[in-house]
Amino acid sequence: MQRRLFLASIIAAAGAAGSAAAQTRAASAFAVPRDYAIDGYFGRETMPSRLYRTKTAIRYEARSGTVAHTVVARLDRDVAWFVLPSLGLAFQTDISGIGLNPRALGGEGFREQFVARETHSGITMSKLRLTRTAADPAFDGFAWVGNEGILWRLQGAGEAQGTPGTFDWRFENATLGALDPSLFEAPPGRIVPVAGDALAAMLRRFGLVR
Repeated sequence: MQRRLFLASIIAAAGAAGSAAAQTRAASAFAVPRDYAIDGYFGRETMPSRLYRTKTAIRYEARSGTVAHTVVARLDRDVAWFVLPSLGLAFQTDISGIGLNPRALGGEGFREQFVARETHSGITMSKLRLTRTAADPAFDGFAWVGNEGILWRLQGAGEAQGTPGTFDWRFENATLGALDPSLFEAPPGRIVPVAGDALAAMLRRFGLVR
């Protein structure tokens, strides 16, 4: 299952969670209350990825085997970069080119339901049931959202661009506060514009997505 499905689901679910969690805390619907950075563990992974999130941008740093890669998406500009730092190379495309649906980012098509208040590792969270039957991404699962608006866990099944899968993504070590704006700008090095379909095919060829 492609990691861009995970990105699509987590970002869209975070927005939808803001609406449902408002039942138990003050929050703006489909908005990130504050900037934050957080470590993410997918499935049984022991090496964390790192997610940086603002109201208008995301940055996701991870590894596929021994290859480090970074995804930067500017939601306010409809532009994204898939970066291979070791090669000094970045592929530039639009938001949909990395599997993100701009309408879903605002919560369009999501249904959310408050389930319970739970405490994990000393953090009080709202457990939310999230479903989206529309395509790209379709989603059915649960999210755990803290009082600060941080998404601490996302678990469920989904499908994006015809690729289905199940996943469990958990987060820890959140850092709240303003982030360096340069994290969300075009990376240094060579930048190659490419269409989304061509980018996906290229990444599959090199084993960076499945």
